[in-house]
Amino acid sequence: MGGRRLILATAVLLLVLPAGCQVDPGSLLPAEQGQDQSPEGLKLVARFAHITDTHLNDTLSPARFAGAHALTRSAWRPYEAYSTQLMDGLIRAVNRIHAGGTRVDFLLHTGDACEQAQSNELQWLAQIMDGGLINPLSGPDDRRADQCPPPELDPYAVFVAEGLYRTGAHGDAPTIPWYTLFGNHDVYALGVFPILEVEPGRLLAPLPAPDRPGWLLPTWLDPLASFTHGRITPAHPGPPLLLECPSYLQPNPERAYFGKAHLTATMFDTLSPPAGHGFAAADGPTWYSLSPAPGLRLIGLDTTDRTAQFPGQLCHDGAVSRTQLEFVRAELEAAAARDGLVVVAAHHPSQTIRADFGVEVTGEELREVLRQYANVVLYISGHVHRNRVIDRGGYLEIETCSSLDLPQEGRIVEIWRDTAGSRVAISYRTFTHDGDDADDRLLPLRAAARAIALADKGAAARQKERDPGGAAPRGMPADREGWFIR
Repeated sequence: MGGRRLILATAVLLLVLPAGCQVDPGSLLPAEQGQDQSPEGLKLVARFAHITDTHLNDTLSPARFAGAHALTRSAWRPYEAYSTQLMDGLIRAVNRIHAGGTRVDFLLHTGDACEQAQSNELQWLAQIMDGGLINPLSGPDDRRADQCPPPELDPYAVFVAEGLYRTGAHGDAPTIPWYTLFGNHDVYALGVFPILEVEPGRLLAPLPAPDRPGWLLPTWLDPLASFTHGRITPAHPGPPLLLECPSYLQPNPERAYFGKAHLTATMFDTLSPPAGHGFAAADGPTWYSLSPAPGLRLIGLDTTDRTAQFPGQLCHDGAVSRTQLEFVRAELEAAAARDGLVVVAAHHPSQTIRADFGVEVTGEELREVLRQYANVVLYISGHVHRNRVIDRGGYLEIETCSSLDLPQEGRIVEIWRDTAGSRVAISYRTFTHDGDDADDRLLPLRAAARAIALADKGAAARQKERDPGGAAPRGMPADREGWFIR
Protein backbone atom coordinates (compact mmCIF):
# COMPACT_ATOMS: atom_id res chain seq x y z
CA MET A 1 0.00 0.00 0.00
CA GLY A 2 3.08 2.27 0.48
CA GLY A 3 3.60 3.77 -2.97
CA ARG A 4 -0.09 4.33 -3.86
CA ARG A 5 -0.94 5.80 -0.45
CA LEU A 6 2.05 8.17 -0.65
CA ILE A 7 1.07 9.38 -4.12
CA LEU A 8 -2.54 10.07 -3.21
CA ALA A 9 -1.74 11.70 0.13
CA THR A 10 0.92 13.93 -1.38
CA ALA A 11 -1.30 14.94 -4.30
CA VAL A 12 -4.04 16.00 -1.88
CA LEU A 13 -1.58 17.89 0.30
CA LEU A 14 -0.18 19.76 -2.67
CA LEU A 15 -3.68 21.04 -3.41
CA VAL A 16 -4.88 21.96 0.06
CA LEU A 17 -1.95 22.82 2.31
CA PRO A 18 -0.83 26.42 2.69
CA ALA A 19 2.71 27.44 1.80
CA GLY A 20 5.33 26.54 4.39
CA CYS A 21 3.37 23.75 6.05
CA GLN A 22 5.41 21.15 7.94
CA VAL A 23 3.70 17.75 7.97
CA ASP A 24 3.86 15.31 10.86
CA PRO A 25 5.81 12.22 9.75
CA GLY A 26 2.99 9.94 10.80
CA SER A 27 0.67 11.41 8.18
CA LEU A 28 2.73 10.21 5.21
CA LEU A 29 4.73 7.14 4.44
CA PRO A 30 8.35 7.38 3.24
CA ALA A 31 8.87 7.44 -0.51
CA GLU A 32 8.72 4.07 -2.17
CA GLN A 33 12.18 2.78 -3.02
CA GLY A 34 13.42 3.83 -6.42
CA GLN A 35 10.30 5.82 -7.26
CA ASP A 36 11.16 9.12 -8.98
CA GLN A 37 7.81 10.18 -10.43
CA SER A 38 4.15 9.64 -9.64
CA PRO A 39 1.27 9.42 -12.14
CA GLU A 40 -0.16 12.56 -10.52
CA GLY A 41 2.85 14.56 -11.73
CA LEU A 42 4.97 14.86 -8.59
CA LYS A 43 8.53 14.59 -9.89
CA LEU A 44 11.66 13.90 -7.86
CA VAL A 45 14.19 16.67 -8.45
CA ALA A 46 16.97 15.14 -6.32
CA ARG A 47 17.63 12.75 -3.48
CA PHE A 48 20.79 13.25 -1.46
CA ALA A 49 22.50 11.97 1.67
CA HIS A 50 23.61 14.44 4.31
CA ILE A 51 26.36 13.67 6.83
CA THR A 52 28.20 16.15 9.00
CA ASP A 53 30.50 16.61 11.98
CA THR A 54 32.41 13.36 11.55
CA HIS A 55 35.27 14.74 13.69
CA LEU A 56 37.94 12.34 12.43
CA ASN A 57 40.16 12.41 15.46
CA ASP A 58 43.87 11.78 15.91
CA THR A 59 43.46 10.93 19.57
CA LEU A 60 47.23 10.70 20.18
CA SER A 61 48.02 14.20 18.90
CA PRO A 62 49.86 16.70 21.15
CA ALA A 63 47.40 19.31 19.83
CA ARG A 64 44.54 17.56 21.63
CA PHE A 65 44.80 18.99 25.17
CA ALA A 66 42.26 16.37 26.24
CA GLY A 67 42.66 17.45 29.87
CA ALA A 68 40.53 20.47 29.02
CA HIS A 69 37.47 18.21 29.28
CA ALA A 70 37.33 19.50 32.86
CA LEU A 71 36.49 22.89 31.31
CA THR A 72 34.66 21.83 28.16
CA ARG A 73 33.48 18.26 27.81
CA SER A 74 33.96 18.30 24.03
CA ALA A 75 37.74 18.12 24.59
CA TRP A 76 37.49 14.38 25.32
CA ARG A 77 34.91 11.68 24.65
CA PRO A 78 35.25 8.05 25.80
CA TYR A 79 34.28 6.86 22.28
CA GLU A 80 36.31 9.32 20.19
CA ALA A 81 38.81 6.70 19.00
CA TYR A 82 36.00 5.19 16.88
CA SER A 83 35.54 8.28 14.67
CA THR A 84 36.92 6.81 11.44
CA GLN A 85 34.95 3.57 11.72
CA LEU A 86 31.72 5.43 12.52
CA MET A 87 32.05 7.59 9.41
CA ASP A 88 32.80 4.48 7.34
CA GLY A 89 29.62 2.95 8.76
CA LEU A 90 27.48 5.85 7.53
CA ILE A 91 29.09 5.66 4.07
CA ARG A 92 28.29 1.94 3.98
CA ALA A 93 24.68 2.73 4.91
CA VAL A 94 24.40 5.23 2.04
CA ASN A 95 25.79 2.60 -0.32
CA ARG A 96 23.19 0.06 0.83
CA ILE A 97 20.37 2.56 0.27
CA HIS A 98 21.69 3.37 -3.20
CA ALA A 99 22.37 -0.23 -4.26
CA GLY A 100 18.94 -1.27 -2.93
CA GLY A 101 17.15 0.77 -5.57
CA THR A 102 16.70 4.15 -3.87
CA ARG A 103 19.07 6.14 -6.06
CA VAL A 104 21.15 8.72 -4.18
CA ASP A 105 22.06 11.57 -6.53
CA PHE A 106 24.85 12.97 -4.37
CA LEU A 107 26.25 13.08 -0.83
CA LEU A 108 26.81 16.32 1.07
CA HIS A 109 29.25 16.64 4.00
CA THR A 110 28.74 19.98 5.74
CA GLY A 111 32.02 20.32 7.59
CA ASP A 112 33.90 19.43 10.75
CA ALA A 113 35.27 16.47 8.85
CA CYS A 114 38.35 16.70 11.08
CA GLU A 115 38.74 17.29 14.80
CA GLN A 116 42.04 19.21 15.00
CA ALA A 117 42.54 20.53 11.43
CA GLN A 118 45.43 18.09 11.01
CA SER A 119 46.77 16.76 7.72
CA ASN A 120 46.49 13.11 8.73
CA GLU A 121 42.83 13.59 9.69
CA LEU A 122 42.18 15.22 6.31
CA GLN A 123 43.86 12.28 4.61
CA TRP A 124 41.54 9.91 6.51
CA LEU A 125 38.59 11.83 5.06
CA ALA A 126 39.83 11.29 1.50
CA GLN A 127 40.63 7.62 2.14
CA ILE A 128 37.23 6.92 3.72
CA MET A 129 35.42 8.51 0.79
CA ASP A 130 37.67 6.86 -1.82
CA GLY A 131 37.82 3.46 -0.12
CA GLY A 132 41.30 2.79 1.19
CA LEU A 133 43.45 1.54 4.02
CA ILE A 134 42.92 3.52 7.23
CA ASN A 135 45.40 3.46 10.08
CA PRO A 136 43.76 5.37 12.97
CA LEU A 137 46.94 5.14 15.06
CA SER A 138 49.36 8.06 14.56
CA GLY A 139 51.91 6.90 17.13
CA PRO A 140 53.14 3.80 18.97
CA ASP A 141 50.70 1.27 20.35
CA ASP A 142 51.66 1.05 24.03
CA ARG A 143 49.32 -1.83 24.89
CA ARG A 144 50.57 -5.24 25.86
CA ALA A 145 49.50 -8.07 23.57
CA ASP A 146 46.96 -9.28 26.14
CA GLN A 147 45.41 -5.78 26.28
CA CYS A 148 44.58 -5.62 22.57
CA PRO A 149 41.06 -6.66 21.56
CA PRO A 150 40.56 -8.62 18.35
CA PRO A 151 40.90 -6.42 15.22
CA GLU A 152 37.14 -6.36 14.61
CA LEU A 153 36.72 -4.67 18.03
CA ASP A 154 39.92 -2.56 18.13
CA PRO A 155 39.43 1.14 17.22
CA TYR A 156 43.18 1.46 16.61
CA ALA A 157 43.45 -1.48 14.19
CA VAL A 158 44.05 -0.86 10.50
CA PHE A 159 40.92 -1.39 8.38
CA VAL A 160 39.78 -0.97 4.80
CA ALA A 161 37.09 1.65 4.25
CA GLU A 162 34.42 0.72 1.73
CA GLY A 163 34.37 4.11 -0.02
CA LEU A 164 31.37 5.94 -1.40
CA TYR A 165 29.60 4.05 -4.18
CA ARG A 166 31.43 4.04 -7.54
CA THR A 167 30.25 2.21 -10.64
CA GLY A 168 32.36 -0.87 -11.17
CA ALA A 169 34.04 -0.78 -7.78
CA HIS A 170 30.78 -1.43 -5.89
CA GLY A 171 28.27 -2.54 -8.52
CA ASP A 172 26.39 -1.39 -11.60
CA ALA A 173 24.45 1.51 -10.08
CA PRO A 174 25.52 5.08 -10.93
CA THR A 175 28.45 6.62 -9.04
CA ILE A 176 27.51 8.90 -6.12
CA PRO A 177 29.40 12.22 -6.30
CA TRP A 178 30.10 14.03 -3.05
CA TYR A 179 30.58 17.63 -1.96
CA THR A 180 32.05 19.12 1.20
CA LEU A 181 32.34 22.40 3.12
CA PHE A 182 34.52 23.99 5.77
CA GLY A 183 33.57 23.62 9.42
CA ASN A 184 35.19 25.39 12.35
CA HIS A 185 37.14 22.24 13.29
CA ASP A 186 38.59 22.17 9.76
CA VAL A 187 39.96 25.70 10.20
CA TYR A 188 40.65 26.36 13.89
CA ALA A 189 42.60 24.45 16.53
CA LEU A 190 40.10 22.39 18.52
CA GLY A 191 37.47 24.14 16.40
CA VAL A 192 38.02 27.35 18.38
CA PHE A 193 41.48 28.99 18.23
CA PRO A 194 43.06 30.64 15.14
CA ILE A 195 46.06 28.80 13.71
CA LEU A 196 48.95 31.16 12.89
CA GLU A 197 52.18 30.84 10.91
CA VAL A 198 54.69 31.84 13.58
CA GLU A 199 57.64 31.24 11.27
CA PRO A 200 57.90 30.05 7.65
CA GLY A 201 56.26 26.64 7.38
CA ARG A 202 55.44 26.36 11.10
CA LEU A 203 51.80 26.59 12.17
CA LEU A 204 50.58 26.61 15.75
CA ALA A 205 47.65 27.96 17.74
CA PRO A 206 48.31 30.32 20.65
CA LEU A 207 45.96 29.89 23.59
CA PRO A 208 44.57 32.78 25.65
CA ALA A 209 47.02 34.36 28.14
CA PRO A 210 50.14 33.06 26.35
CA ASP A 211 52.46 34.63 28.96
CA ARG A 212 51.70 31.81 31.40
CA PRO A 213 54.68 29.54 32.30
CA GLY A 214 53.13 26.64 30.38
CA TRP A 215 54.22 23.95 32.79
CA LEU A 216 50.90 22.55 34.00
CA LEU A 217 48.83 24.04 31.16
CA PRO A 218 49.89 24.57 27.53
CA THR A 219 50.36 28.10 26.15
CA TRP A 220 49.88 27.01 22.51
CA LEU A 221 48.81 23.93 20.57
CA ASP A 222 51.31 22.35 18.21
CA PRO A 223 50.54 19.00 16.51
CA LEU A 224 54.25 18.54 15.66
CA ALA A 225 55.42 18.91 19.26
CA SER A 226 57.30 16.19 21.12
CA PHE A 227 55.61 17.02 24.43
CA THR A 228 51.93 17.02 25.30
CA HIS A 229 49.62 17.95 28.15
CA GLY A 230 47.03 15.30 29.03
CA ARG A 231 48.49 12.46 27.05
CA ILE A 232 46.13 9.94 25.39
CA THR A 233 47.36 6.54 24.20
CA PRO A 234 45.71 3.17 23.42
CA ALA A 235 46.80 1.86 26.83
CA HIS A 236 45.73 5.06 28.61
CA PRO A 237 42.65 6.33 26.74
CA GLY A 238 41.70 8.88 29.39
CA PRO A 239 40.28 10.96 30.72
CA PRO A 240 43.46 12.84 31.68
CA LEU A 241 43.64 15.43 34.43
CA LEU A 242 43.44 19.13 33.66
CA LEU A 243 46.69 20.00 35.43
CA GLU A 244 49.43 17.60 34.31
CA CYS A 245 53.12 18.08 33.67
CA PRO A 246 53.96 17.76 29.97
CA SER A 247 55.05 14.28 28.90
CA TYR A 248 57.11 13.13 25.93
CA LEU A 249 55.51 11.57 22.87
CA GLN A 250 56.83 10.50 19.50
CA PRO A 251 56.44 13.37 16.98
CA ASN A 252 54.76 12.64 13.65
CA PRO A 253 55.11 15.09 10.71
CA GLU A 254 51.85 13.78 9.21
CA ARG A 255 49.98 15.56 12.03
CA ALA A 256 50.80 19.06 10.76
CA TYR A 257 48.02 21.66 10.74
CA PHE A 258 46.57 22.34 7.31
CA GLY A 259 45.25 25.63 5.94
CA LYS A 260 42.24 26.23 3.76
CA ALA A 261 44.26 26.00 0.54
CA HIS A 262 45.59 22.60 1.60
CA LEU A 263 42.06 21.26 2.13
CA THR A 264 40.79 22.52 -1.23
CA ALA A 265 43.90 21.14 -2.97
CA THR A 266 43.31 17.74 -1.33
CA MET A 267 39.79 17.74 -2.75
CA PHE A 268 41.35 17.76 -6.24
CA ASP A 269 43.46 14.70 -5.43
CA THR A 270 40.88 11.98 -4.73
CA LEU A 271 39.73 8.92 -6.64
CA SER A 272 36.06 9.65 -6.06
CA PRO A 273 34.31 12.32 -8.14
CA PRO A 274 33.91 15.14 -8.79
CA ALA A 275 37.27 16.92 -8.86
CA GLY A 276 37.26 19.53 -6.11
CA HIS A 277 34.11 18.16 -4.45
CA GLY A 278 32.41 21.52 -4.93
CA PHE A 279 35.38 23.89 -4.84
CA ALA A 280 36.08 25.48 -8.21
CA ALA A 281 39.88 25.66 -7.86
CA ALA A 282 42.54 24.54 -5.41
CA ASP A 283 43.48 28.16 -4.71
CA GLY A 284 40.06 29.68 -5.35
CA PRO A 285 37.12 30.77 -3.20
CA THR A 286 36.10 28.59 -0.27
CA TRP A 287 32.43 28.82 -1.23
CA TYR A 288 30.77 27.65 -4.42
CA SER A 289 27.67 27.20 -6.54
CA LEU A 290 26.95 24.23 -8.79
CA SER A 291 24.17 22.07 -10.19
CA PRO A 292 24.29 18.56 -8.69
CA ALA A 293 21.06 17.52 -10.49
CA PRO A 294 18.95 19.01 -13.30
CA GLY A 295 16.75 21.81 -11.99
CA LEU A 296 18.67 22.13 -8.70
CA ARG A 297 21.30 24.63 -7.61
CA LEU A 298 23.55 23.87 -4.59
CA ILE A 299 25.18 26.90 -2.96
CA GLY A 300 27.88 25.87 -0.52
CA LEU A 301 28.80 28.51 2.06
CA ASP A 302 31.98 28.94 4.06
CA THR A 303 30.74 29.93 7.50
CA THR A 304 34.30 30.22 8.84
CA ASP A 305 34.70 33.32 6.64
CA ARG A 306 36.00 35.87 9.18
CA THR A 307 37.46 39.05 7.78
CA ALA A 308 39.73 39.47 10.83
CA GLN A 309 40.78 37.47 13.88
CA PHE A 310 43.34 37.67 16.67
CA PRO A 311 45.41 35.04 18.54
CA GLY A 312 43.43 33.18 21.18
CA GLN A 313 40.06 34.45 19.91
CA LEU A 314 37.11 32.07 20.32
CA CYS A 315 35.94 31.34 16.76
CA HIS A 316 33.49 28.47 17.07
CA ASP A 317 30.43 30.45 15.90
CA GLY A 318 29.68 31.04 12.23
CA ALA A 319 30.97 33.92 10.11
CA VAL A 320 29.99 35.10 6.63
CA SER A 321 31.62 38.02 4.80
CA ARG A 322 29.84 40.70 2.82
CA THR A 323 31.63 39.46 -0.32
CA GLN A 324 30.21 36.00 0.16
CA LEU A 325 26.69 37.30 0.75
CA GLU A 326 26.81 39.23 -2.54
CA PHE A 327 27.93 36.02 -4.26
CA VAL A 328 24.90 34.25 -2.79
CA ARG A 329 22.56 36.99 -3.94
CA ALA A 330 23.93 36.85 -7.50
CA GLU A 331 23.58 33.06 -7.63
CA LEU A 332 20.01 33.24 -6.35
CA GLU A 333 19.14 35.76 -9.06
CA ALA A 334 20.63 33.51 -11.75
CA ALA A 335 18.83 30.43 -10.42
CA ALA A 336 15.52 32.32 -10.33
CA ALA A 337 15.97 33.29 -13.99
CA ARG A 338 16.38 29.59 -14.83
CA ASP A 339 13.39 28.59 -12.65
CA GLY A 340 15.69 26.30 -10.67
CA LEU A 341 15.27 25.30 -7.04
CA VAL A 342 18.07 26.17 -4.59
CA VAL A 343 19.58 24.34 -1.63
CA VAL A 344 21.92 26.43 0.53
CA ALA A 345 24.38 24.35 2.54
CA ALA A 346 26.61 25.51 5.39
CA HIS A 347 28.34 24.11 8.42
CA HIS A 348 26.70 26.51 10.87
CA PRO A 349 22.94 26.84 11.40
CA SER A 350 21.85 30.39 10.73
CA GLN A 351 21.15 31.15 14.41
CA THR A 352 24.85 30.51 15.24
CA ILE A 353 26.04 33.20 12.80
CA ARG A 354 26.18 36.08 15.26
CA ALA A 355 27.67 39.57 15.37
CA ASP A 356 31.31 39.21 16.47
CA PHE A 357 34.78 40.51 15.66
CA GLY A 358 35.45 39.73 12.00
CA VAL A 359 31.81 38.82 11.24
CA GLU A 360 30.20 41.08 8.63
CA VAL A 361 26.85 39.31 8.11
CA THR A 362 24.56 37.92 10.80
CA GLY A 363 22.32 34.89 10.45
CA GLU A 364 19.22 37.07 10.44
CA GLU A 365 20.54 39.11 7.52
CA LEU A 366 21.33 35.90 5.64
CA ARG A 367 17.82 34.58 6.31
CA GLU A 368 16.31 37.83 5.04
CA VAL A 369 18.17 37.44 1.75
CA LEU A 370 17.09 33.81 1.36
CA ARG A 371 13.46 34.68 2.05
CA GLN A 372 13.50 37.16 -0.82
CA TYR A 373 13.82 34.32 -3.35
CA ALA A 374 10.95 31.89 -3.77
CA ASN A 375 13.23 29.33 -5.41
CA VAL A 376 15.14 28.76 -2.12
CA VAL A 377 13.66 25.59 -0.61
CA LEU A 378 16.25 24.39 1.90
CA TYR A 379 19.10 25.53 4.16
CA ILE A 380 20.99 22.52 5.56
CA SER A 381 23.73 22.43 8.19
CA GLY A 382 25.32 20.66 11.16
CA HIS A 383 27.60 22.05 13.92
CA VAL A 384 25.29 21.71 16.94
CA HIS A 385 25.24 17.88 16.76
CA ARG A 386 21.48 17.65 16.85
CA ASN A 387 18.52 16.87 14.59
CA ARG A 388 16.31 19.93 14.16
CA VAL A 389 13.89 21.06 11.44
CA ILE A 390 12.66 24.68 11.38
CA ASP A 391 10.19 26.40 9.05
CA ARG A 392 11.88 29.68 8.10
CA GLY A 393 8.86 31.09 6.29
CA GLY A 394 9.15 29.88 2.72
CA TYR A 395 12.06 27.50 3.08
CA LEU A 396 13.07 24.75 5.48
CA GLU A 397 16.18 24.82 7.69
CA ILE A 398 17.47 21.34 8.58
CA GLU A 399 20.21 20.50 11.07
CA THR A 400 21.62 16.98 11.10
CA CYS A 401 23.44 15.40 14.03
CA SER A 402 27.06 14.23 14.22
CA SER A 403 28.25 10.79 13.15
CA LEU A 404 30.42 10.68 16.29
CA ASP A 405 28.08 11.85 19.06
CA LEU A 406 24.73 10.21 19.66
CA PRO A 407 22.54 9.42 17.85
CA GLN A 408 25.34 8.86 15.25
CA GLU A 409 23.12 9.43 12.21
CA GLY A 410 22.95 10.91 8.74
CA ARG A 411 19.94 12.01 6.76
CA ILE A 412 18.30 11.29 3.41
CA VAL A 413 16.62 14.34 1.87
CA GLU A 414 14.32 14.30 -1.17
CA ILE A 415 13.16 17.36 -3.11
CA TRP A 416 9.98 16.91 -5.16
CA ARG A 417 8.29 19.35 -7.52
CA ASP A 418 4.73 19.45 -8.76
CA THR A 419 5.13 19.60 -12.54
CA ALA A 420 1.54 20.83 -12.93
CA GLY A 421 1.99 23.82 -10.64
CA SER A 422 4.38 25.64 -8.32
CA ARG A 423 4.30 23.42 -5.23
CA VAL A 424 7.48 21.92 -3.80
CA ALA A 425 7.70 19.04 -1.33
CA ILE A 426 10.71 18.10 0.80
CA SER A 427 10.90 14.76 2.58
CA TYR A 428 13.59 13.83 5.07
CA ARG A 429 14.48 10.87 7.26
CA THR A 430 17.47 9.84 9.36
CA PHE A 431 19.59 6.72 9.03
CA THR A 432 22.42 5.28 11.09
CA HIS A 433 25.36 2.89 10.75
CA ASP A 434 23.39 -0.15 11.88
CA GLY A 435 22.89 -2.73 9.16
CA ASP A 436 22.75 -6.37 8.17
CA ASP A 437 25.73 -6.34 5.79
CA ALA A 438 27.40 -9.75 6.13
CA ASP A 439 30.59 -8.33 4.58
CA ASP A 440 30.91 -5.58 7.20
CA ARG A 441 33.31 -7.02 9.76
CA LEU A 442 33.23 -3.80 11.83
CA LEU A 443 29.54 -3.93 12.78
CA PRO A 444 30.42 -5.19 16.30
CA LEU A 445 32.95 -2.37 16.72
CA ARG A 446 30.43 0.32 15.82
CA ALA A 447 27.90 -1.29 18.13
CA ALA A 448 30.51 -1.08 20.88
CA ALA A 449 31.06 2.62 20.11
CA ARG A 450 27.34 3.24 20.41
CA ALA A 451 27.20 1.36 23.74
CA ILE A 452 30.08 3.43 25.12
CA ALA A 453 28.36 6.63 24.00
CA LEU A 454 25.08 5.54 25.60
CA ALA A 455 26.89 4.88 28.88
CA ASP A 456 28.75 8.20 28.80
CA LYS A 457 27.58 10.21 31.80
CA GLY A 458 28.98 13.42 30.34
CA ALA A 459 26.98 13.25 27.10
CA ALA A 460 24.06 15.38 28.32
CA ALA A 461 26.39 18.05 29.71
CA ARG A 462 28.35 18.05 26.45
CA GLN A 463 25.19 18.62 24.46
CA LYS A 464 24.13 21.40 26.83
CA GLU A 465 27.36 23.24 26.01
CA ARG A 466 26.41 23.30 22.33
CA ASP A 467 22.67 23.60 22.77
CA PRO A 468 21.74 25.35 26.07
CA GLY A 469 18.05 25.21 25.21
CA GLY A 470 17.84 21.43 25.04
CA ALA A 471 19.94 18.30 25.48
CA ALA A 472 18.02 15.98 23.14
CA PRO A 473 20.18 15.59 20.01
CA ARG A 474 17.82 12.97 18.53
CA GLY A 475 15.16 15.64 18.19
CA MET A 476 11.40 15.28 18.18
CA PRO A 477 9.75 12.90 15.69
CA ALA A 478 9.23 15.74 13.19
CA ASP A 479 12.96 16.58 13.44
CA ARG A 480 13.81 13.07 12.31
CA GLU A 481 11.29 12.23 9.60
CA GLY A 482 8.63 14.17 7.79
CA TRP A 483 7.44 16.23 4.85
CA PHE A 484 7.45 19.97 4.18
CA ILE A 485 4.99 21.19 1.57
CA ARG A 486 5.36 24.66 0.07
